[in-house]
Amino acid sequence: QQLPLNGRDWTQLASLQPGVNIVRNQASVGSNGSSDATKVTRGFGMELSVSGTRSSQNNYRQDGISFNDYTNDAPGNVLGAQLGVDAIQEFSVLTTNYSAEYGRTSGGVVNSVTRSGTNSLHGSAYEFARNAVFDARNYFDGAIKPPFSRNQFGGTVGGPIRQNKSFFFGNYEGLRQALTVTQLSSVPSD
Repeated sequence: QQLPLNGRDWTQLASLQPGVNIVRNQASVGSNGSSDATKVTRGFGMELSVSGTRSSQNNYRQDGISFNDYTNDAPGNVLGAQLGVDAIQEFSVLTTNYSAEYGRTSGGVVNSVTRSGTNSLHGSAYEFARNAVFDARNYFDGAIKPPFSRNQFGGTVGGPIRQNKSFFFGNYEGLRQALTVTQLSSVPSD
């Protein structure tokens, strides 16, 4: 809760590792009015360059299982965020000189381990709101800010199935967003 993550995407923390950069020059979904934008054909996750490699050369693993998207890029939802920060117990980013168990890639390895249940029932619930009311006006917006509304909500629950033997843990996160973007067009004069 205390980490400054836009959209509560835990993979943003990978950029704190030396040699890891976020690739920001990719086209967004539906840019230039095209339904065949680059992001649609390449996946939606946040793209990372690890030690200068391409973003499709990274391997994302959760509990030891690779979960790259269909283009071998970072997994993510339609907004490009990796949801479920409350379900992650720990994560690590391996950039170079990792052992053979992390083969399959010439780029970096992003490992995550999910939380698990315990002998006592526990859980959490949350809701985060981000709206245009909290944003500053962009210089190009004119007198009126474009509408923006983001609402993230969810909860976790974990506990025992059989005391000291087996446990359960579940996580749900919902995201609702409406965003309008200001676009300027220059046209020749009459």
